[in-house]
Amino acid sequence: MLFPTRPQTIRTAQIIGAANYFIHLPKTRRASLVQANPYFAQAAFAKTLLKFPLGDTFSMEFESAFNELANISELIEFFMICPIEQKPSLLKALHFIEQGGFVPDDVIESDRDAYIRSRSTLKVSWVNYAISGPFVWSAMQSKYEFITRLSPDLKSTINRVEQFLAKKSKVMEFFELARFCQTRLISRLDKRSRSRFRFLKFPPNVAQVDVELLELDSAQTAILKRYRPPKLID
Repeated sequence: MLFPTRPQTIRTAQIIGAANYFIHLPKTRRASLVQANPYFAQAAFAKTLLKFPLGDTFSMEFESAFNELANISELIEFFMICPIEQKPSLLKALHFIEQGGFVPDDVIESDRDAYIRSRSTLKVSWVNYAISGPFVWSAMQSKYEFITRLSPDLKSTINRVEQFLAKKSKVMEFFELARFCQTRLISRLDKRSRSRFRFLKFPPNVAQVDVELLELDSAQTAILKRYRPPKLID
């Protein structure tokens, strides 16, 4: 599951996803798995998991995950599009987003507050999900956004994932976008941040590509220019 969320919920989603995958396998494939593990009733276990009344907790985690998803996505996007001569940093990213740097132009002034994210929640998302950020950013690109909306307990998820994985070129493109993002992100982080996070090492068959990115518009540039570094207390 790509959603940023708590480890316990991730484990639950992984188990449910595995059960969902198993229960929708062809009968012959399922039978061979059962024969290989005769002491465990996989079919009964899978059905129990999928029918278990998880209540509101699991669905609420999915809903709250969208906020985390948006937080880390906007933080990474700032590092992607901020001009290198402006020396992008986490503090500048927090300022830019908190001041509405990514609020759509067509949002009326009275509704802008609903789109602005707080500095405190952005910090939490950065600490927890900076490493997975490049993959979230890659998924949020138009053709892959569906990945972020897949629920592990639905049969449609299995079908959609199988369709995606069947096209090697699409899978490779997704990872190439993530690698591009991670490489660009690391090059723009300060030394302390680079040592803090253990980013993934991509296999050599994932090509290093270049991606054309949007540039800051005049309103966004104005927000960035208003940034002032915090004053140090003696």
